[in-house]
Amino acid sequence: MRSFRVLAHLLSYPQSQWISHMDELKQVLLEEKLLKGRALKNVMAFMDDLADTDLMAAQEIYVELFDRGRAHCLHLFEHVHGESRFRGQAMVDLADRYKSKGLEIGTGELPDYLPLMLEFISISAAEEGLELLEQSAPVIATIGEKLKRQKSGYASVFAAIVSMSGARLNEADIKKAADAALPEIKTLDELDEQWQEPEAFGGAPECGTCPPHKTPITAPSQGGI
Repeated sequence: MRSFRVLAHLLSYPQSQWISHMDELKQVLLEEKLLKGRALKNVMAFMDDLADTDLMAAQEIYVELFDRGRAHCLHLFEHVHGESRFRGQAMVDLADRYKSKGLEIGTGELPDYLPLMLEFISISAAEEGLELLEQSAPVIATIGEKLKRQKSGYASVFAAIVSMSGARLNEADIKKAADAALPEIKTLDELDEQWQEPEAFGGAPECGTCPPHKTPITAPSQGGI
């Protein structure tokens, strides 16, 4: 399921190494046909926009969205467990699943990092991979809803992931969770306060562990994308 690897690239820190191969990434989506209709059209449009954006500008947009503040944090357990003891065991269990498939986690990265999870799904049996994705779909959909409200093209990638998961979600529930998003942060003091707020999905009250991107996606050699 190489399409999930494509989406993993799209949610990773923009780098010329993969952006220069955007046409190849698009071809994978078209050939596998796991993504269809409006979801496919919107992702394709986002890929075109990303390829046409100055690299430094794209990197700045990425950092602003995913590294500064918790609302769009790509570490999914952050939205569920915060710093509770449950998060640690969930991390261990997920890391063990990755290791069983030969997927190594880069230095400084955490197993709940969404691009890494998508990488795992891309090399897993369809039933196993989609089961994990379906379980994660409510959190992914909520992050996507927040991005949609900001008119971010990245929202199309989250919508594509949810579509491919096959999960049946209650739109009202997703919007309610997104409504719990914190207000726009303008100062460092406000940012510090934001990290003390409770999660939309009822985790522990403190967090502060959404590390910056930086770590590239790694996976066993599969003969290309």
